[in-house]
Amino acid sequence: MTKCYRVLFESFDKNNPDEVLSRSTVLEGAIEKPTNCLNFSMGLKNQIELIKNVQDNVIVEKTKLVYEISNKCPKCDIKLTKLGTNISNFHDVLTDHTVEIKRLKCRKCGYETPSTVRGIIDANLSGELKKIQSQLGSTHSYRECEEIFDQFSNEPRKINNHDRVKHVTEAVGGAVDEINKDEKEIIAAEPASELILNVDGGHLKTTDKDKQSMEAIISVVYKPESIESNDNGTRNFIRSKHCAASIKDDDQEHIISGTIIAALKQGLTEKTNVTALCDGATNCWNVVEAIRPLCGQMTCILDWFHLAVKIQNISLPPPLKDKLIRIKWHLWRGNVDNALMRLGQLLELAKNEKDILKIKKFTNYIKNNMDKVVNYRERQKNGLVFTSNMAESTVESLINQRCKGQQHMRWSREGLNPVLQLRAAIQSNDWQNKWQTAVLNAA
Repeated sequence: MTKCYRVLFESFDKNNPDEVLSRSTVLEGAIEKPTNCLNFSMGLKNQIELIKNVQDNVIVEKTKLVYEISNKCPKCDIKLTKLGTNISNFHDVLTDHTVEIKRLKCRKCGYETPSTVRGIIDANLSGELKKIQSQLGSTHSYRECEEIFDQFSNEPRKINNHDRVKHVTEAVGGAVDEINKDEKEIIAAEPASELILNVDGGHLKTTDKDKQSMEAIISVVYKPESIESNDNGTRNFIRSKHCAASIKDDDQEHIISGTIIAALKQGLTEKTNVTALCDGATNCWNVVEAIRPLCGQMTCILDWFHLAVKIQNISLPPPLKDKLIRIKWHLWRGNVDNALMRLGQLLELAKNEKDILKIKKFTNYIKNNMDKVVNYRERQKNGLVFTSNMAESTVESLINQRCKGQQHMRWSREGLNPVLQLRAAIQSNDWQNKWQTAVLNAA
């Protein structure tokens, strides 16, 4: 005896489940003794075929309902004339479908019912396929996305080519941006007594012929108690946060608006004390200053991580470098005057013009941010935030991982901004709350 299996599809009335309205076989196959991991299950090809055949039957039943309510012209109230059928396509996460849809037309006024999937539901892709395409598009290059889809679909599908993934990612990312604009008026969050605000920037290669790079600004807002320690020696984890990002050339209106919305979602009120950490760039401090009128007390801190990295990256001959490292000791304790005095002495010792320029540049950096240099050692002892390095790097997670993974990667502002909006939404844990609206609103 050769044992086989048969999977059936049945439609029935919920109120009378024993009465089968229609029945069809969706898949048949032999049940054979398994010998290894390759033949224990049905196999990917059969699994996809099963899903496709079930979907085909469900789609047929749902299509029937489109014209079940009325077959009369909405304008003339006369019976519509049948004009045969139209063949349309529909694409889901793993399967593609050909849908046969009735064509009905009014003989009097010429009104014709929708006869394509797009005409009926305003799309020919499922919402979940758009969601997955946009999520992958925000984390991988578009060509990598195409390869990933091909692997899981068991074959190449035109709907998942890199151009399509790019289009969907930009459309859904743009919809997320529009949703963000509307959220400010309806945000209701539990008031926070304290918030931490990190603002940073990252440079990316641009397609603009007149420029080599452009800067994306990102911000992250979270409560101090949201920081969780990792036991494996990696950076801490922020349990709850909201992010904003922008690459727009609009006098920072977009990033400021996004940062305010992120802060409101974390519970910003006029009584909230905010600790702001920046790398020292003026455009980053501008974002911070936009928050000041909306909060209680604000403490601005020159991010120790960026300060320490800047010192480490200054290339000087050993005698001068050793003295510069000792100046770091004064900055760590918040002694700006002593640090500037030592930098002046270091400048007198320098003979090389390049070394002199480097020391002057760092001195100006400290002078421009001297009111934001704090006693980092004291803050560390008291368990207070003093560096963005306490948790995962926002620039790394929002920008570098996706946008700088390949040396040849170049971006336009229009192409990058939707990707940043998606990544910010996903990093903010907002994605599950808004992806359906974003997909429906995507052009």
